[in-house]
Amino acid sequence: MRSTLPITSLMITLVVAGGRSDSLFANEEVYSAPSQEELRLSVEEWLAFKGLGQSPVVDAVEPFLKFESDPQAEELFDALMRTLYLADDDVRALVDQCRDLRYGPEVLQLKAPTAERTATEPLLGHNVKYFLARHLSMLTAYNEAAELFHTIDPSYVVDPAGCLFYQSVCEHHLLMREDGLESLDALLNRTENLPIRYQKLGELMLQDLEGVKEKSLGEVARQMKDVQRRLDLSKTDEGVQEVENKIVETLDELIKKLEEQQQQAQAGGSGGGSSAPDQGASDTYLGGIKGEGLTDKKDIGNKDNWGDLPPKAREAAKNMLDRQFPSHYRQAVEEYLKKLADRPAPK
Repeated sequence: MRSTLPITSLMITLVVAGGRSDSLFANEEVYSAPSQEELRLSVEEWLAFKGLGQSPVVDAVEPFLKFESDPQAEELFDALMRTLYLADDDVRALVDQCRDLRYGPEVLQLKAPTAERTATEPLLGHNVKYFLARHLSMLTAYNEAAELFHTIDPSYVVDPAGCLFYQSVCEHHLLMREDGLESLDALLNRTENLPIRYQKLGELMLQDLEGVKEKSLGEVARQMKDVQRRLDLSKTDEGVQEVENKIVETLDELIKKLEEQQQQAQAGGSGGGSSAPDQGASDTYLGGIKGEGLTDKKDIGNKDNWGDLPPKAREAAKNMLDRQFPSHYRQAVEEYLKKLADRPAPK
């Protein structure tokens, strides 16, 4: 027997919102939280599907679904999780594992409901996935949280606004521009009764993502911050190294462009005269390479002194930063390069 639990079957407004090419945003419609009564009916149907319709669990969870006044979506979600915790062993084990609010290797071992179980028990599957994804995002494990969010259908989530908000937070932090803009569009434009805090923060994230330009100082600064976050979580996998490579390459390109612009301006101002001695090709050192400002990809991460810049290269990069970049960018880049120099080569 296949469960018929989707909350969408109980109300008109709780449907899948539009935007994405996959099943998460298939239509141009609106998300809305269920009412207290609609949630109660969904829980009863799920308990019956699990063969618990006549068990003591029914009486035990009944107080969770009673409220003195109209509950907010967060309260309904909390009531559902309390119910699932009491009625399901797997949910209880997962919630107990999430009580520790510190990130560690054990966090990556947490198991969300499988695709098979989510298909047959969507009320449990999608809401428990949201619970875990939100927990991961609070631990700044944004990569793992984002992957999990992309398997969640908010039309089954009791608190769709919270689900879309935390998904947007992850995508915003990871500079997943297209995904973030689509999630924020669903949050801000296709979610009913959106809490003010989600609205205001969502608008700020939207404005920020819309202003992000590829291969810019702003993007580099965000990438450096993300690398530091991952290192703080003791993550040194290929994903981290890939971002580090992009940072060095982007900085190299920016320095080269600024150098070319400077040389053109000087040539125009002096009738085609030569550049100043301290602004020649030596300024394009970055990543241990001189000349055309290109990073030697073979050397990144493959030496014992991985991330270390030769003294001349470091001085050239510093000179260019001193002349062209705002002080806060210069400081951030210098600190980042120092941290790279202190790190051991990846194994």
